[in-house]
Amino acid sequence: MGRTTTHHRAYDLWTDERYAELVELLATELTLAEIAQRIGRSVTAVRAQLRKLVPLDLPMYRRDAEEVVRVLLAPPSYDWRAVLKERAKQANQVYWDGEMVASLREGWEQARGLEDLTEEFGASELDVARQLMRMDLAQNSREVVARLGCDPAGTLAGRLRLAEDRTASAVWMLVVDDLKGIARIPVGVAEEHRARRHTSVHLDYDTADARLDALLAAHIDAGGDVTEVTASISERTVGDLTVGIDAETARPGRFTRAGHTTPTNQSTWMSK
Repeated sequence: MGRTTTHHRAYDLWTDERYAELVELLATELTLAEIAQRIGRSVTAVRAQLRKLVPLDLPMYRRDAEEVVRVLLAPPSYDWRAVLKERAKQANQVYWDGEMVASLREGWEQARGLEDLTEEFGASELDVARQLMRMDLAQNSREVVARLGCDPAGTLAGRLRLAEDRTASAVWMLVVDDLKGIARIPVGVAEEHRARRHTSVHLDYDTADARLDALLAAHIDAGGDVTEVTASISERTVGDLTVGIDAETARPGRFTRAGHTTPTNQSTWMSK
């Protein structure tokens, strides 16, 4: 007999709208299992997100996350968005709340300059470009730059210049090891040496990078830690020829998305 429920949002990103839905349900008498079913996630995935709603300086056992968050959310004054923003900041990322998303959409419609938008949101050009793609307002970075412009000396412009020099046959290889529950175990490998590995081929870097983000989100939802995963993105052409620079194999927990200048001999997918 098959399962009676399906986690239909298992690979969706946790947006501000999804967190707001979770917080609203936590104020009810629903159990965690019922909440998970209601929002289309696994119980493990919900528990992982509950831990993010707890302030960084508040010690807590993992198993106590639900109780702690329900207590924290009891006073209407608890600013759970501020907690999520602080956690994102520590990870060199941007938490896009509803107001920011609305403002970014308006900025896109008005074709405001990318420099203006990055200053408003305290985000890098890549952060803004990726969010625009997540919102389905732009298909790729080139479309973002065509509409909003960019810093000629910035990372985004550099990546577009490199793209112009790539051969039409170039593809991007994504390899991710040690993902929890979402990658295949190689056949014919001794049990003690088996490690879950995801491999995929993409037509451009942005697509591979977006896929990596989705895989890491699913890994975290399954109870994993980002530092457990090793990932690389490298560009290849048909045959033995390699075009461009191989992406450095590194722990995702060490990646930086802002305030980092990439050395020429390191991964082209680390941003500054």
